Amino acid sequence: MAQTPTPPDTAAPKHYTYTEKMPVFPVLAPGDSAFSPNQRFIRFINADVHYPSKALRDGVTGRVYFSFSVNAQGRVQDIKVVKGVRADIDAEVLRNAHRLDAIQWEPGTQNGRPVTVSFTAPMNFSINNGRAGQAPGDSLDTAPFQHRMAFALPAWDSKRWPVPKGKGMIYGSCLQRFAGTGSLGSGGFVQLVNLTTRKLISFSVKPPMKSRRENSFFYALPAGRYALHVYAYPDKVWGPYRMYFENLRKPVAPAPNEPLSETRYQFTVESGKVHYVGTWNLANENKPEFMDEKYQIDPAIQAYFPQFNFKEAVMSLPQ
Repeated sequence: MAQTPTPPDTAAPKHYTYTEKMPVFPVLAPGDSAFSPNQRFIRFINADVHYPSKALRDGVTGRVYFSFSVNAQGRVQDIKVVKGVRADIDAEVLRNAHRLDAIQWEPGTQNGRPVTVSFTAPMNFSINNGRAGQAPGDSLDTAPFQHRMAFALPAWDSKRWPVPKGKGMIYGSCLQRFAGTGSLGSGGFVQLVNLTTRKLISFSVKPPMKSRRENSFFYALPAGRYALHVYAYPDKVWGPYRMYFENLRKPVAPAPNEPLSETRYQFTVESGKVHYVGTWNLANENKPEFMDEKYQIDPAIQAYFPQFNFKEAVMSLPQ
């Protein structure tokens, strides 16, 4: 005689946080059975979360706690944020959490009856390790040189010639960030990553002890494709004695496996050639601009470096 299944406990509205048999997150794909139900849930909830682009550019980090219940029928209900960070991040957590609406769980039981079980889960948003939850950002976020200073390249001497073998020249100007009283006497740096060698290169865009907001630069770089990584300038809180690192990003949030060209400004250096890389306006936080003002800078730099032909320089503005 077939055994009649125990009906769900619908009479009691009580929600449990721990039961004799907890709800089981299902196996959704081949290989999932090798993971525990808790691990399967974590993999699922972190697979599609994205950093809101404005929060990323604003440097907002934190941990959001959201809650939900798995009812006696194994369906998710009552999804809500119980402790948030700010509106756009909280909204992204809710959007992502509602993917659970489509998941059929094995319900939890208490005293042999299916019951409703409540959960609270955290979702981390951290820029320093390039992750929202556990979803990776672009490859520069997870590189070992994240927020690390490299020795700055020496500026090109006006009497030096020729260009070193295997290198090309870049020139342009940079409009600096004003970070508070006294900061204009401190240096500023831009870090690049050679996408072929994966090496970090740092060069000065503002020499120390010079108070001008805009300064020109001229450097020799190994030939290759470069991505802008970080702008380092005197910390806006602590003044000229501590550097503040700002990621130089395009106005989009990184997504898993997204091409680096979609998140980072890039330019190319060819061996033996001079490249104009533009005026880099870094004066506004998280809003870099790269402008063509070649006609303004060429006369002055040509007079200082007469051995180069700046008129025939390759246009290579970061894009």
